[in-house]
Amino acid sequence: MRLGTALLILFLFMFCSPVSAAQRLKICAPAVLSEIHIPQETAGYSIDIKYPVLCASKASRAIRDYVTSSLSSFKMEFPEHDLTAYRHKHQMITGYEVWVAGRGRLASVKLQEMIYTGGAHPNNWPVTWIFDMADGHVLDLDDIFISKRDALIELALIVREVLTESLGDMYLLDMLEDGTIPAARNFNDFVLNDEGVVFFFAPYQVAPYAAGQQVVTVPYDRLDELLKPEIKTILK
Repeated sequence: MRLGTALLILFLFMFCSPVSAAQRLKICAPAVLSEIHIPQETAGYSIDIKYPVLCASKASRAIRDYVTSSLSSFKMEFPEHDLTAYRHKHQMITGYEVWVAGRGRLASVKLQEMIYTGGAHPNNWPVTWIFDMADGHVLDLDDIFISKRDALIELALIVREVLTESLGDMYLLDMLEDGTIPAARNFNDFVLNDEGVVFFFAPYQVAPYAAGQQVVTVPYDRLDELLKPEIKTILK
């Protein structure tokens, strides 16, 4: 009788106990399954595009759709270019990096695009996403911070402080202030990693082209009061 009671209690504990929301989530892994490579050469242009295939199909579609649209726009801008008028090929090069945070719950992707269609130098810029790997949806500033407005004000102060110190001879007050006005358009290119929130600023946004792309990592502890509780729980 005692043995039967003990087995019943064990059965109820194993199969009938409440399951937390975290336990119910099915997070796919590994985050990156493979890579898509698109190399193309014609008389007029050179293309070398690489982007990741993630284990969450919704996330992969978002990246694929962006790359497809960007490539189409590039090809259509000067469809007749064949070196007759300008003796250099047009170029489009795209590479990527992926960061995983929150024990695999969040995957951040940065594409780095470079396009050259004539002129003194190519243009390049970052494109970023943060994906919830439970279902593949994208997180933006509103999902990360309690108040986007308050967060942008604080982020602008922090980024200006860091870049004022690090830019050295490339520091231009007006360019830095214009490129870090507390508006979402200036802080949309960011990822989450184990260290903090990492913001990317394309050439010309906060400094001259020669300074290159600027990267500022803001540690989570400097944003503790601004982060949403659910994000802090994921990142613990």
